[in-house]
Amino acid sequence: MSEKRAIIDIGSNTVRLVIYNGPPRAPVILLNEKVTARLGRELAETGRLPDKAMQLALDALRRYATLIDLAAVTDVQTVATAAVRDAANGAEFLREIEKVGLKPRLLSGEEEARTSATGVLAAFPGAEGIAGDLGGGSLELTRIGNDQCHEGISLPLGSLRIAELREKGDQAFAETVRAMLKQADWTHGRGSNFYIVGGSWRALAIYAMTQKSSPLDDPHDFELSARDAAKLCTTLASDGPTIEVPRISSNRYASLSDAAALLGALVAALKPKRVVFSSWGLREGLLHLSLPEAERERHPMTASVGAFAKRYDVNPQLAEKLVEWIGDAIPETAAVTRELKLAAAMLSLASMRIEPNVRAREALDWALGKRWIGMDARSRAMAAVVMFGNMGSSDMTQDLREFASPDDLEWAGRWGLALRLGRKLTNGSLIALEQSALVRTDGYLGLALDDLTEPLCNASALKNLARLADRLGLEPRQERLAPA
Repeated sequence: MSEKRAIIDIGSNTVRLVIYNGPPRAPVILLNEKVTARLGRELAETGRLPDKAMQLALDALRRYATLIDLAAVTDVQTVATAAVRDAANGAEFLREIEKVGLKPRLLSGEEEARTSATGVLAAFPGAEGIAGDLGGGSLELTRIGNDQCHEGISLPLGSLRIAELREKGDQAFAETVRAMLKQADWTHGRGSNFYIVGGSWRALAIYAMTQKSSPLDDPHDFELSARDAAKLCTTLASDGPTIEVPRISSNRYASLSDAAALLGALVAALKPKRVVFSSWGLREGLLHLSLPEAERERHPMTASVGAFAKRYDVNPQLAEKLVEWIGDAIPETAAVTRELKLAAAMLSLASMRIEPNVRAREALDWALGKRWIGMDARSRAMAAVVMFGNMGSSDMTQDLREFASPDDLEWAGRWGLALRLGRKLTNGSLIALEQSALVRTDGYLGLALDDLTEPLCNASALKNLARLADRLGLEPRQERLAPA
C-alpha cells in the first residue's frame, strides 16, 4: 500500500505542492515545489486577489494536479489560507480551483492557527509554550501544552504586510505589534519556548547558523536564547544581512530584515525563554490530524530513524533486544529516554553496513546533518558518541561538546561500548542475546552466559568487556547465567 500523500497549500505569498512518502508519523518529502504568486500583495489596497496572481496560481495548480495524477497519489488535501479568506473575490477563486479538478478547503484563522500548532506538537512531543506561524498574509499564535492546542489568534502581520508597517520606523512597528497583541488580549508566552514556523523565519535560522558556523545543517530544531534572538533581530532589522548565504533564496534574503523586525518585536512583547525554529507547521499538521490515534502517539524520532535504518536492512527487533540486553548495567548519568536509546541503537547497526574507511565520518554526518524529527541537538550529539563507541572509538569532536554536557557524552560513550559488546558477542542473534546478560554487581561487570552462549566468549569479547568495565570503574568477569 502506497504511503504517498500530497498537500497543496495556497498561501498569501506562495502556492506550494508537497508530496510525502515514508513512515506516516515522520513523513519524508519526495517533492516540494512552489510558485511565488503573491496572491495577497494587493489586499491592503484593493481587498482583492490580483488577476495576474490568480492566473499564475491556477497555472501552477494545473501542473500540480497533473503531477499528483502521474505519481498515483490518491490522498490529497488542498487548503487555502489568509489571502483567499480575506479577499472579496476569494470565493470566485475557489470555484476556479475546483475546475482544475481539486477540492480546496478554506481554513478559518482559528483552523489555520491550530493546524500549524498541531504540526509543531507533532514535531516536538511534549512542547510547552507558543507556536507562531508567519505566512504571507497573517501571523498565527497558539498556546500549546500537554500535547494540546489551546487558545489561538490570527493577526494581520504576514510577511507581505511587514514592509509597509515598518515605514514609520521599527520602534513604531514594535508598538503596533504590542497594540495588536493587547487588543487580542494575548498575554501568553512569558518564560516559555516560542516555536516559530514559516519560510521567512527558517531563512533567518539558516542565516544565524551560517553566521555562527554551526556544525548543524538543518534549521529544524535550531534554537536561540531570547537574548541572542533579540540581538540578531536588532542587527538584521537595522543593518540588513551582512554575509552571503547561498542556501537562502534571493526573495527570502531580501526579506530577512522584515522577518527579523517582526521576530524582534514579538520576543520583546512575549518575553519567551528561547526561540525554537520548526520546519513542521500547517502542512505537517494536516497530515498528523489525518492519522489514526495510535499512529499519532508514536514518537517521531524512532519512526524517522527506523525508516532510515530499514534501508540498511536493520532489524528493529535487534535494536530493541540490545536496548533490553544492556538494561541498567550502564548508569544513566543524564536524562535519557528509551526512544533515544532505540534510535542510537538503530543508527549504530546501520553504520555497520557502511565501508569502514568512511564509517565514522558518515555517522557524524547522520547525527548532525540529517533531519531527525524529535531529536534535538543534545540527542544528536549523544547518538553520535554512541555510534563512535559502537565502532570501538572514543574520538569526539569539539562540535559534539557544544551541544551536550560531559555527563551526557560520558553516558553515550559507555552505552556505545556496551552496544558493541552485545552486538559482536552474538553477531546480532536474538536467541544469543536472550541467553546471555550484562550484569553489574558489587564492583564487577559480569558477562553471564549459558551452555549455548559460552562458546561465543572469545578473546575479542573479553577485551570488549574489559574495556567497558574499565570505563565504568569496575572489574570484568565472566559468570554463569542464572536460570530464568
